[in-house]
Amino acid sequence: MHVPAKMRVPRNFHRHGGGLVTPKFRHRRNVGGFTFLEVLVALAIFAFSGMVLASAYLNVLSAQHASLQRDANAADCRLVREVLCAEPAREKVIVWNNLELPGERTARWRATVTPTQVADLFDVTLEIELPAGDGRKETTITENLRLLRPTWSQGGEGDTLRADARSRLAKRTFQ
Repeated sequence: MHVPAKMRVPRNFHRHGGGLVTPKFRHRRNVGGFTFLEVLVALAIFAFSGMVLASAYLNVLSAQHASLQRDANAADCRLVREVLCAEPAREKVIVWNNLELPGERTARWRATVTPTQVADLFDVTLEIELPAGDGRKETTITENLRLLRPTWSQGGEGDTLRADARSRLAKRTFQ
């Protein structure tokens, strides 16, 4: 049977009863997009990785700030150590001293000096109180040093230790 061209239905359409013509749909479950659950999982992963990166960034900033403060404190401590090593009198280092630092700051310091069994060699515990300033808080730093200071020997203690060392060496026999 021959159908006139006006009545013909294209291939992608479907003729219903009563002359109704609708397009044919192919019902496919996957149309190429993402489901809502997949989008939520991707957002959760992205948010978690963002939190991890932000945390790492804050740790780096904190470490840099601590490093800068340590460097500033190290320069101040170096100045105090230089003054300690330049002081010829032992009595002056065992009391609290003041040292003018750059930036109109003043550091307080003192040393506890303990003689060793070697002549003119001393164990020194240096206490430094650095003032607050330039975004730093007040800090107290303790350092242990071993210094060779002949001028710090008192009452012939260096002479006594040297004589004991000579006598120990004289008793040894060398082959």
